[in-house]
Amino acid sequence: MAKELFQSKEDDKEDTGPLKNRSCTDIICVLIFIVFFGGMGVLAYFAFTIGDPWRIVNGYDSFGNTCGRANVAGVNVTSNFAGRDLTDYPYLMYFDPSVMLPSTLTTLANFDTDAGASIETTMMVCVKKCPDFTYYDGKAGEEGEENSVRNYMMSRYVSKFKEEAQDVCEYDFLQNLKDDGKLDTVGTTGLTAATFNYDQVYITNMGSSGPCPKYVIESEPILNRCIPMADKIEEAISDEDTYEEIVDKINDILGTNVSASEVMQYAMSDVMNSYREIAVMCGASLVISFIIILLLGWIAQIMIYAIAILAAVACIAGPAYFWYIWYTAKQTLDEQTFQLQSQIDNVETLMIYAIIITVVCVIVLLLIIFLRSRIGLMVTLFKEAGFMVMRMIVILFTPIVLALFIIAWAGLWSFVSGYIYTAGTATDLTFERSYNGDAAALATAGQETEITMVYYKDHDYILYVWLYHLFGLYWGTEFFLACHEMAIAGAFVQFYWTRDKSKVHFPVLTGIWWVFRYHLGTVAFGSCIIAIIQLIRTILAYIQNKTKDSGSEIVKYLLMCLQCCLWCFEKVMKFINRNAYIYTAFKGSNFCSSCKKVFGLLLSTLSGWVSSTVWLLHPLHGQVPGRHDHRHPRILHDEQRRGSLLLGHPCPDRCYLRLRCRSHLLLRI
Repeated sequence: MAKELFQSKEDDKEDTGPLKNRSCTDIICVLIFIVFFGGMGVLAYFAFTIGDPWRIVNGYDSFGNTCGRANVAGVNVTSNFAGRDLTDYPYLMYFDPSVMLPSTLTTLANFDTDAGASIETTMMVCVKKCPDFTYYDGKAGEEGEENSVRNYMMSRYVSKFKEEAQDVCEYDFLQNLKDDGKLDTVGTTGLTAATFNYDQVYITNMGSSGPCPKYVIESEPILNRCIPMADKIEEAISDEDTYEEIVDKINDILGTNVSASEVMQYAMSDVMNSYREIAVMCGASLVISFIIILLLGWIAQIMIYAIAILAAVACIAGPAYFWYIWYTAKQTLDEQTFQLQSQIDNVETLMIYAIIITVVCVIVLLLIIFLRSRIGLMVTLFKEAGFMVMRMIVILFTPIVLALFIIAWAGLWSFVSGYIYTAGTATDLTFERSYNGDAAALATAGQETEITMVYYKDHDYILYVWLYHLFGLYWGTEFFLACHEMAIAGAFVQFYWTRDKSKVHFPVLTGIWWVFRYHLGTVAFGSCIIAIIQLIRTILAYIQNKTKDSGSEIVKYLLMCLQCCLWCFEKVMKFINRNAYIYTAFKGSNFCSSCKKVFGLLLSTLSGWVSSTVWLLHPLHGQVPGRHDHRHPRILHDEQRRGSLLLGHPCPDRCYLRLRCRSHLLLRI
């Protein structure tokens, strides 16, 4: 067995390094890869024809119009306000922020109106500028308004329209009142003599579907949406539940706390004022990183020993510090006559943390002590890597190129996603608005209760489209990473097995050529496996999010266990894939053969470590022979040290990534 596992000197002389006469591997996977991403291209084409990402960027009103754009009414859309030119109206304003999400229109469309229930959704209109004032019915008494609360809001809206031409009502509503000669009547102070209450015929019961809003809150434009400030909401909304509801809805849109909107503005201002310093610091970090990599061959020993010493010191100082904190808190608690339960819990928590950190640090410290002989091997490997990088300086720029490719791919994917997200069909939604005013008052005011809004209805197959598109993101990203790993492995194996380094020409470019000429199928196969696992994890995370409010703790723990298992499985597969790419770069084998070989090598390495550990711990060291070899396990272990540089472990496979350069150093360790 030993003769099969370890190459002889004669075989060593015949070994010429990585395979030269290569052939294409995993061709079927290449075809599947091309067909799949061709399908993504077809999907993108159809999304471009029916989607409009400007609806995401600028927002759209209750009638399907995109703010800040010239719009065209959709097919079969009958709303009077659809297809408006809103080029000069770039901001989206919500009548009622508590129902400010556009999805409420979809919910309303599926509402059962046969039961006679009252339904209403917020009206969203595009405005020239966000409101810079706050009006609510409670301010009538504060300002000594003659016409009292009942007509205060309409009076204020008319005044703003007449004085500043600022319209916060339904499109053309105030202008139509002006054209009909009713605007002066609504805006006068003699409203108490009117036969009806203007607020009851121009503002709905819930105050959200117009034609005018129940209240207006001073807002700031954030992401082209008029977002009310937290202090202004608290001023205008007296009901605590409604206030919390509004804040939650705004959080849904911004993905942040509404009270932090001022902080966001200050942060952006700081970034704009200090972008030069930020750029200099990023550039300096990049330059320092390059210098450290270039000097790795000379400072590897200093760096590794410094890390080991600092880790040992941290393993001693960390537990000592936590036990000191626990002792101080315990002494303070014991001195108190009256002890709160929260204080007792804090002391117990500190003790638990101290115990956990102590156990972890003891394990790490023992590993450092018992594996100290391995530090020399690690130093040698780092030196080899450093010298290789110095001789292949182009390899330092490959991560930058990889990052640019991934950023470009993510940008393209996001761009197409915007079209897919907005690829719904414009659909009419007609419903009756409910007012406090009676029929006579509504007739006198000329107010119609029926209104037709527009919402975008998703296609029935949209869920499958998103799954297909998301899988494409994962597969494409992992494909780029796999290509990079195999290309780097190809460059290293060329350089590593060439005794005369002057004969190596453009190893990085050659490694890239090997990947794209022979092994695209292999990287497509491996990246597809990782993408499938990631897609399953994403679906599971979605299920977790949907069931987080369920009362079943068993379901929650079961999902968490599944997520943990999938995470571990993904890490293991990435590890095996990476080593399979290295083996393919060396031997030119297909993905399955490489995985099988690598898996066997890893198991063999693990068994070698286990046998060595058993020998070290056995009371009679000399009585634990190898499985098929009667030599001492320590000798076998020393032979395994002549293993893989790229795999990062000992490797018992013959002619597979052995350490030739500076082999005398490895033998001395």
